[in-house]
Amino acid sequence: TNVSLQIWQQNLNALLAAQESMMNSLEITKQDVLAIQEPHINFLHNTCASHNWHVIYLTYHYSHPQKCSCIITFINTSLDTNTWKQVPFPSSDMVIIQTCSDFGICTIINIYNDCTHQNTL
Repeated sequence: TNVSLQIWQQNLNALLAAQESMMNSLEITKQDVLAIQEPHINFLHNTCASHNWHVIYLTYHYSHPQKCSCIITFINTSLDTNTWKQVPFPSSDMVIIQTCSDFGICTIINIYNDCTHQNTL
């Protein structure tokens, strides 16, 4: 059998309209993982998503809300929550998730690089 993991990567420039447009796209419903840079973050330090997505913030998003969340990873709720986990990582520019399924173990690293430094790398 052909087993695959569909990943969509996009920079939304922190625009709510861009995020809503992406979330309402038919193409997005076919994806398993969304690796988003510069998502829209509201005044409560949260982003918007439909019930079809688990929102994965930076490891310390809730404990250090003063730091900017420049990246978010969304996991499709159709993926069994027993097949993936967030890997804690102390970075304001990286979200790491690890999946395990018929295709083996896959580590997905969502990195934000603002192009002013290479500290993340």
